Amino acid sequence: MKIGFVSSTHDLSVGSYRIWVNDLNEYFRQTGTPSVICESPSQVEDCDVLICSKNDVHAAQTLKRSYPDKKVGIINLAADRIDLEVDFVIVGSLEEKDSLSHYDNVFLFPLIENMMQDSPRKVHQPKDKLVIGYHGSHTHLAKFNPYLCAALEEVARHVDFELSIITSNSNFNWQVGRPNIKNINIKQWSIHSIYEDLRRCDIGLVPNITAIPVGVKNTPAHLSEMGLYTTDYIVRYKNKSNAGRSFVFHQLGVPVVADLTPSNFHILGNPDCGFVAHNKRGWCKSIMSLTDHQTRQFIADNAKAEFDRIYDPLVWAKRLYNQLMEI
Repeated sequence: MKIGFVSSTHDLSVGSYRIWVNDLNEYFRQTGTPSVICESPSQVEDCDVLICSKNDVHAAQTLKRSYPDKKVGIINLAADRIDLEVDFVIVGSLEEKDSLSHYDNVFLFPLIENMMQDSPRKVHQPKDKLVIGYHGSHTHLAKFNPYLCAALEEVARHVDFELSIITSNSNFNWQVGRPNIKNINIKQWSIHSIYEDLRRCDIGLVPNITAIPVGVKNTPAHLSEMGLYTTDYIVRYKNKSNAGRSFVFHQLGVPVVADLTPSNFHILGNPDCGFVAHNKRGWCKSIMSLTDHQTRQFIADNAKAEFDRIYDPLVWAKRLYNQLMEI
């Protein structure tokens, strides 16, 4: 079985192309699977399975009609596209997989950054001033609100640190969730500098959830009969939520504090591998625990070992190949 990738972009700075086209194609080849990024109609015709990139939904439909005997799929499809004639969808998390369960075949391939796989890892040393880092889309910066924002303001009263923000739009007017602290450094995400930018960080922050306060002092009897209480969590997160931003920190040896997004628990559910937080006190205590360099090193080493155990990309590529074979 030969696999072909179809993509209208070949820009390595685009995460979906970099991970699910460029890197996945290479993983298939390393495991002995014939695989190619198609650049001509003849290459498309020569393949048995066609995997279309995130933004090539229309191409997938055209290909399926033109080649009804080939298996055609799409990467990271929008959940509201429920009428597409495709044979499979590739997703990056269990959260996303469930949201697309109306398709017959939904296959998981995690957001593993190949460019970080064999990179030298950070060695933690005692420091007078820490770098606490965030990387990712500027749209997630609002997720600092309200608890992480308040926690960072509290930590700043006790610890000297720089908040390093490496984001998709360094000119974004960050207001919601921006902590009132002195040292915030915002830098444009770049594929040419992201490795060094992340290795500067001593602690990695991964906020994603929108917190919704319960706001009910007394639980009515009919609600308590349903198992609902004033202490319940009420949170909101995208169907495409995943642990990709945590993964990169794990790969580079930076200990992580992340929120309650389910995929974070695959590694951070082990307290020796990092911290999960939601409210101000949880974020604050977790960050303060990592001000000790020996703790940072211990956590980072354990998280990397667990990441390597669970997320070997060649194992995942073989699994995906077998799933494609079954259809």
